[in-house]
Amino acid sequence: MRKKFTKFIKMILLIILLILGYFIVRDNFLTKKTIAVVHNHQNINHIKIALDDNRIDTNDVDTSRMDTEMCKRKVERADGVIFAGGNDFDPDIYGGDRSLVEEYSREDDEKSLAILDYAIGLEKPILGICRGMQLINIYYGGSLYDDLEKQFSKEIIHRGSDKTLTYHEININEGSRLSKIVGSDRIEVNSYHHEGIKDLAEGLSVSATSDDGLIEAIENPYYSYMLGVQWHPELSYENDKYSKKILKDFVKHSNAGKN
Repeated sequence: MRKKFTKFIKMILLIILLILGYFIVRDNFLTKKTIAVVHNHQNINHIKIALDDNRIDTNDVDTSRMDTEMCKRKVERADGVIFAGGNDFDPDIYGGDRSLVEEYSREDDEKSLAILDYAIGLEKPILGICRGMQLINIYYGGSLYDDLEKQFSKEIIHRGSDKTLTYHEININEGSRLSKIVGSDRIEVNSYHHEGIKDLAEGLSVSATSDDGLIEAIENPYYSYMLGVQWHPELSYENDKYSKKILKDFVKHSNAGKN
């Protein structure tokens, strides 16, 4: 009797292991996640490379050549959404100064806001990069500095004089999602922007600031996963461990097959 019981237990354990093995193989080798990358006619190759390194398919959502409904369909099929860097915003959207902004498209801005609203309605994990972080702030009612050097500070160079990439350190707030992701309270990031968050929207929280006090990262603590960073982790992905941690954490939280 005891031998039969032992054999039965072993069989049950084997079945459990087979079931667990099936789900591990399915989730890691058979089912590939898809991330929608929303942008306005920008080069997103570095994002594609980073996602490919994590076995993620990229769903290219170019607001400059797709109508809003097509963009929404692509977002609906995705497991997570990245709002990438790009042009300035129409300052009329947030009450800015038109004389200080550079290239922008009101049509693309309105599409991006509509797509973000749609993604939020579907509870998709969201990562905002550079313009994408600013988009999140505008969506919730915040505003921007139109030109940091003229309206904020020259203490830190946030974009090279000939529109080149530069670098500086940021301070990460303890207890924030970003702090838990990178495991550090101070890191170096790349920088390529002349706009920045001025008034933080209600409901959002600051995750990081630069030494001049500019907001460098935000998150929505009331949403399942919404993180915005002012720098470009995709550009430093291959040689910076913190950039890898940010993108890998976003991928991990992109819930394949649940939306």
